[in-house]
Amino acid sequence: MAYYDSSFDANRTTLRQRITRLFETPFDRRYRQRTARIDELRMQSDAELCRRGIAREDILFHVFSGKA
Repeated sequence: MAYYDSSFDANRTTLRQRITRLFETPFDRRYRQRTARIDELRMQSDAELCRRGIAREDILFHVFSGKA
């Protein structure tokens, strides 16, 4: 019989991640937020990007220009 532990969440932050964020500088935070936004936009389809008015080759420009 298999047992499934529903209390485990793969997206849960680890102790190491919590400690890292404790000593995070504003530059680190901004870098983490921008890379997350870039990853989010890159995962979208071309049709979804088109609805937002963003071309795939302009994702970096869009995020770093502050339009995101």
